[in-house]
Amino acid sequence: MVRVLSVLAVMFTHTTYMGPFLHPELGTPLGRYPFQVGASILLVISAYFVCVTIRKGSTPHWLWRRACRVLPPYLAAVLFTYTLLLFFGPPSWNLPTRHDLWGNLTLAASFDPTVQLIDGSYWTLPLQLMAFATAALLWPRGIGPRITTMLWIMILAPVALQWNGRIDRSPLWVIQVWNGLGIHRLQLFAIGIAIWLWSQRRIGVVQLSALIVATVFAQHAHTSDLPSSLGIGVLLLLVALAARGPDWTVFARFRRPIQFLARISFALYLLNQVVGYLIAYRLMELGAGRMTQIAGAVVGVIGLAWLLTKYVEEPMYRALAALPVRGLGARAFAWLNT
Repeated sequence: MVRVLSVLAVMFTHTTYMGPFLHPELGTPLGRYPFQVGASILLVISAYFVCVTIRKGSTPHWLWRRACRVLPPYLAAVLFTYTLLLFFGPPSWNLPTRHDLWGNLTLAASFDPTVQLIDGSYWTLPLQLMAFATAALLWPRGIGPRITTMLWIMILAPVALQWNGRIDRSPLWVIQVWNGLGIHRLQLFAIGIAIWLWSQRRIGVVQLSALIVATVFAQHAHTSDLPSSLGIGVLLLLVALAARGPDWTVFARFRRPIQFLARISFALYLLNQVVGYLIAYRLMELGAGRMTQIAGAVVGVIGLAWLLTKYVEEPMYRALAALPVRGLGARAFAWLNT
């Protein structure tokens, strides 16, 4: 349920604020603030489920299955969005080039300042994959009681490093590493781990509360966006309650639409931004008002997300995840864990 709320929050921000902010011809934003909380909470949830699932089976196989889950739909979404912009994008928009296409397909956009993200939502993909790889390497070694110390370092060390604009005044390679590795997002992965520890009763409510407060502080320090940072704090409480508490039966009557949106949530995240803007733009050309543009973009993106899930994400995952994780790469990975 929280994952669905997070994806809907992403779509709400993009359709009501970011779309007209980036493309003023679409009209006036419906609010004064972007209230960017959805993508950050999705990273928190991703970190939480890393802890939930990584204990099952070998870590190389687990890592392979994680990659099989996210990479095929991502690559398909990049190609689809690029093609759509190439043929239907307005000339006044900053349309992607072949260089941008290659940089997005290879996940190099975060490290290469000459590459433009074809869709702004793609910034989370390299961070998720790096988190998966790091977890697969560290989990077999174990961290034990030092894990809470590691969480505090993950949350506060990037704040100290970035304090007073140090990173902005650093050499280009430092900025590229900082942004490429998502060091200013570590607090989101840390609090996801902390929520899992709390759900397993390995840390207490006081310690979790302190970590949540520190996460909100770190988020504000990195973004200077207080409303969104406070919103993330509220959603973190909901994630924690969902992780440890009983099922929310109050939503039982909406089980089927929630399950449907949860099924296509990753595809929704990949397609909702630029594709949604383009749908809204074409509806505007037909004379549609702002609310009709928003409704059309939401309906269109949900339909496309269902197609991406049904015909790319799910069949590709079933086919690739069943392959044996063998060969030189797997043996090298296993050797690193011994």
